[in-house]
Amino acid sequence: MATVPADVALVVVQGSFQTPLVYKGLTDSLKTHGYLTFQPELPSCSNVDSPEFPSVTLSDDSAAVERVVRHLVDNEGKRVVIIMHSYGGLVGSNAIPEELSFANRQARNLRGGVIHLFYVAAFILGEGQSVLGTFGESPNNDVKPDGRFFLKNGGELLYNDLPPTEAALWESRLIPQSHAVQKTELTYAAYKYIPSTYLICEKDKAAPPLFQEMFAGSAGSQVVERCSASHSPMLSQLDILVTKIIDVVKKVTA
Repeated sequence: MATVPADVALVVVQGSFQTPLVYKGLTDSLKTHGYLTFQPELPSCSNVDSPEFPSVTLSDDSAAVERVVRHLVDNEGKRVVIIMHSYGGLVGSNAIPEELSFANRQARNLRGGVIHLFYVAAFILGEGQSVLGTFGESPNNDVKPDGRFFLKNGGELLYNDLPPTEAALWESRLIPQSHAVQKTELTYAAYKYIPSTYLICEKDKAAPPLFQEMFAGSAGSQVVERCSASHSPMLSQLDILVTKIIDVVKKVTA
């Protein structure tokens, strides 16, 4: 195993309706390869029974990610790669102000900074945009009067390339999310000042490849990677996903 630079850290930003358990194989594998890896807990994907849960917004999720990244950059001088899946693309892009970018910090003679964004079947919007304002309400959403919403047909949308029993297991673990995240207008679009890579998942039914192509184009991703997975390659094609992430991390940290 090649030596991993001590000043490199990876931050994984998860998608909607799922717990961190879905990403444990990914984070564990990256750690096994020697990478300092973090996955901030998103308020909209935790404590779902709390009375305050329906008021949680995408901004709250972004703030949770920013706190972790800011500590790594400001306090430890780390070069950070943000790995974002699905809804995590919105959260991560919105979490990084330009002052935390590697280029901006270099210009100010400061150590560390966010050096690259790695999108995995991720949704991408610009400043001032929201999911509802841009796309409208998805027919896949089951919105409840209490401000929570669920994903309909989760197994088919998220895990369609897993064996049926395994897909059913993961579907049984899906959780609601605060519907307020759909209404949140983004403040930042980190891809405008940080280079990015986009991994297109060609069997994705939640974010069809045509949309992923559009998102990659809007982000100006310098490298567009592909795999044959559904929306959840961290479950169905973990080794391929890890290899693609590490290949990119090696290039941008060399």
